[in-house]
Amino acid sequence: MSIKLYGLGQAPVSLPIWHTILDDLGNPPPGRVARVLGISKRSVYRYSQIGYAPRVVNLALFWLTSWGRASVHAQATNDAQVAVGLVNALRSDIVRLEGQVRHLSQLSYGAANDPLIRGPHGR
Repeated sequence: MSIKLYGLGQAPVSLPIWHTILDDLGNPPPGRVARVLGISKRSVYRYSQIGYAPRVVNLALFWLTSWGRASVHAQATNDAQVAVGLVNALRSDIVRLEGQVRHLSQLSYGAANDPLIRGPHGR
């Protein structure tokens, strides 16, 4: 059994527009946005002027917005619940298998080289 946690398949399909993202972030100064994104301040001014930024820019800022943080939090909660479910299922399997081992060891006739009776080193 294995679990698939958060990955590229869960990236947002649609993103808020440039100005909405900046509004949610508290309208930070263009210089600060430029430093965070590693782009020029001139590019930030241009995006603000035309009201549009490339998807990669919007995507980078999206994760800092309240929507991005909420999305990450929700996915982390879901991943944790899936992981707990897997752990519980595996614990159930362990209990079942331990019962089978106990049953099989009771059926044993006590052979000297039986690892269930004497251990792996004959002790």
